[in-house]
Amino acid sequence: MVSRKTVARLSRYRRLLTSLRDQGVTHIYSHQLARHAVVSAAQVRRDLMAIGYSGSPNKGYEVALCIESLGSFIDGASRQEVALVGVGNLGRAVLQHLAAASPSAAVVAAFDTDPEIVGTSIQSCRVVGADRMEHIVRELGIEIAVLTVPAASAQDTADALVRAGVKSIISFAPVPLHLPSRIFVEYMDITAAVESAAYFSRLGRTGEDAADENGGGEIGPMVRQLETLLARRAMKLEDLAGLIGARIVTPGAPGGTEIAKIYAGDRVSDLLNEASDKTLLVSNLASVQMLRVAELMDVPGICFVNGVEPDAEVVALARENGTLLMVSPEGVFETCGRIYQHLAGNGRG
Repeated sequence: MVSRKTVARLSRYRRLLTSLRDQGVTHIYSHQLARHAVVSAAQVRRDLMAIGYSGSPNKGYEVALCIESLGSFIDGASRQEVALVGVGNLGRAVLQHLAAASPSAAVVAAFDTDPEIVGTSIQSCRVVGADRMEHIVRELGIEIAVLTVPAASAQDTADALVRAGVKSIISFAPVPLHLPSRIFVEYMDITAAVESAAYFSRLGRTGEDAADENGGGEIGPMVRQLETLLARRAMKLEDLAGLIGARIVTPGAPGGTEIAKIYAGDRVSDLLNEASDKTLLVSNLASVQMLRVAELMDVPGICFVNGVEPDAEVVALARENGTLLMVSPEGVFETCGRIYQHLAGNGRG
């Protein structure tokens, strides 16, 4: 099974290839598609091989056939029905985008609490009162929902959707959702994207410079600099938590644990390849599954971000394993930035 980030890249390839096809392009090499997608050529080749599509050494990938292969993999046999909750400015933009650009999914129900919006039709989709949401989602058998609601109502809305049978949620709300592990959640963090762009703008880097071999370019360069700084300066997890304003939830090994590496992200396959007994994992996923992987790789400490509090099961397992858990009030990118500032001698007390 491919990862969520791989599926996201495949979707991006399809959009880019469709645009290129409409411009008359018939063939494309991996390095050319990589430049458009802001990943490496090796990443493009790995992704397309994963879905069973390969190109010609002489002509590259045939654009039309590649689009067809991507569509068969992403879309499946039938179109998915989607519920949209929150039809404000952002919700309307998402609704318009999906209506125009997504062949694999269709918004069939939209919900809002604004009486001026309820009863109207937007992009041929009727807006229904949020008080009827749970009943209608269950009745239609909808399993995918998009949240474009304010942070204060995101958790209650997500809980109601799960009760109605939704299995996957795409959330634009700037808060973490505490949901059963069986629920797939994709966070669309626009603020983090803008801050990442601002960071690389300050560095004078282009998107291609930032992209690494795994396609996760937005934080890779900073992490590599962190490793260089950690090699010069011994740092214990407990001391690091204090420097970046993170709260320690469970203690680690007696006497403290020195770290030599930072792994920032939620991609389990990369963690399995890169982690060691001197790695601090910085992650959005405060889950038992992530802790189990950390246990397998002897990772001594995990920093959960965005103020996400691990539940009782995660805390109990961390205590049992001797894993230090800390919680940073900021996101992955900002947390790594704070670590960098302090290791580089620019930290602010």
